[in-house]
Amino acid sequence: MSSNLRALNAYRHGLRATRVVFQDDTRMLLAARQKMRDGMTNPPNPELPIDKQIEHLEEIARFLRQNLVQGTKTGPEEKYHLNIHRETELGDNESIKQTKQTLASQGGGCCGGGKNLYK
Repeated sequence: MSSNLRALNAYRHGLRATRVVFQDDTRMLLAARQKMRDGMTNPPNPELPIDKQIEHLEEIARFLRQNLVQGTKTGPEEKYHLNIHRETELGDNESIKQTKQTLASQGGGCCGGGKNLYK
């Protein structure tokens, strides 16, 4: 597949990702699409090879679809409704529940492992 065709496909993937993520927010949808258009005409990293630039655009589209969720404030309680769609990546929070192995959790501390140097 030629670089031009791959770049066009990556651009389409980016536009579709903006449509999924910003479907009810016209202002953000138009701004994201304008930024993408600008990036196609003036690449942010022109020193990178074309293949790497195309790969970067595909990664941006994937990130938008999987990791970006918009919220809208609803009701007088000021609660937020999140626009979670079928492509949103949902974690299981198991990594958050595990205790981190830091110096503090091992009984140490910073600056010498908790020793009082100012006796």
